[in-house]
Amino acid sequence: MYSTVTKINAFFRDASRSQVDEVMKNLVLTERQAEIFELYYIKRHDRGFVADKLFVSQSTVSAELRSIRLKLIKFL
Repeated sequence: MYSTVTKINAFFRDASRSQVDEVMKNLVLTERQAEIFELYYIKRHDRGFVADKLFVSQSTVSAELRSIRLKLIKFL
């Protein structure tokens, strides 16, 4: 799983906005996953901030990030 996280983080660190938009266009996320995706991957906030902002636990954020990664890896 570590290599998957590294690959995804590198993509969002180095990708242009159009590359990110292309991935987003094809990615099917729940409303909550989309909120977490935006805050964590696009705005680069940490899990604690995301949890506080969305009024959920850090465990919830971590679980949703795992689900998002499983979906993202298909596109990267």
